[in-house]
Amino acid sequence: MLRYFLMAMTALLISMAWLPEALGQQTTTVPTSRVEAELSKVVVFITLELKTQGRSNDPNGTEGANPPTLRGTGFLIMVPDSRMPSGETFSYLVTNRHVAEAIEQDNEGRCVRREIKTTYVTLNLKEPANGERAVKIELALSPQHHWYFPSDEAVDLAVIPFAPPVENSYDFKEVTIDQLLSAETIGKDQIVPGDPVLTAGFFFAYAGFHEIQPIVREGVLAMLPDGPMTTTMCKAGNVYLADVHITPGNSGSPMFIIPKLGLGAGISFGGTPSVFGLLGVVSGYMQETSDLTLRASTIWSASVQANSGVSIVVPAQQLKDLLESPELRGQRDETVRQMGFGETQSPLRSK
Repeated sequence: MLRYFLMAMTALLISMAWLPEALGQQTTTVPTSRVEAELSKVVVFITLELKTQGRSNDPNGTEGANPPTLRGTGFLIMVPDSRMPSGETFSYLVTNRHVAEAIEQDNEGRCVRREIKTTYVTLNLKEPANGERAVKIELALSPQHHWYFPSDEAVDLAVIPFAPPVENSYDFKEVTIDQLLSAETIGKDQIVPGDPVLTAGFFFAYAGFHEIQPIVREGVLAMLPDGPMTTTMCKAGNVYLADVHITPGNSGSPMFIIPKLGLGAGISFGGTPSVFGLLGVVSGYMQETSDLTLRASTIWSASVQANSGVSIVVPAQQLKDLLESPELRGQRDETVRQMGFGETQSPLRSK
């Protein structure tokens, strides 16, 4: 099935002239690289160094040369603004709130926040430096530069203004806000369970030796629940479900819907999605349990938990709502004001 999807993707590249522009490329010609490789460049890795539990001889919780870490995935998205000069956009890093705030679930299913020491973002360079392509950048957090979260605490999303310090040196792509599949688009383009999806993110077993290497996985959209479910924030909220086996570290990965070919010649636009857009953000997976009972001289009982292969996806509509929230709009307005741009100009980064 994966081979079929990749063959379909190659065919689509020939006819979808808008895709290179949507991924931030300046050329209007068909790219020679595979779309999967381009989508992998959207992904960055996020590392949280945590403060250790305080000890009697280490009251500040800083003992040890190797602090405990949590790892996740993020991706970059650009938001245009009519006040900006041509070619400049606002740029944001997107991930899950539980990644940004180091929130883990305990054995009783409660969300517990760990104390963070330092947050890093790792990207690839266009050209290796001393044989290395991966560069780790500290994400300097402050009251002025901080994560933004949805007002609904059940929504597992976080965004922060982010632009690499010397952006032309880094090998990355950005999603555009226009690629987010809204609730309206889901219905209009007849996106339904069974449609193929693709995601890329951090792989806990191998992140890459000289460069970051996201793992790419494919599957299908499994369900569009019509009511709230328990989210990875331990609260009831709206999510999508996908039949994609994801693992720790994939949290924050972008999940894209893949246009598929019909049974006839060419591309089918009736009854099958003809879009290639961001379905949502991976936030976790559903667990399945099995109760075990062992009968011998005494009865022993236990419970085994396993990854069901069903992943939880925060809908792209919720990301769109966050990016267009009064708080984020206010952040962009304040940036424009501070940098002295008028109604026809503004600032943050060039494409």
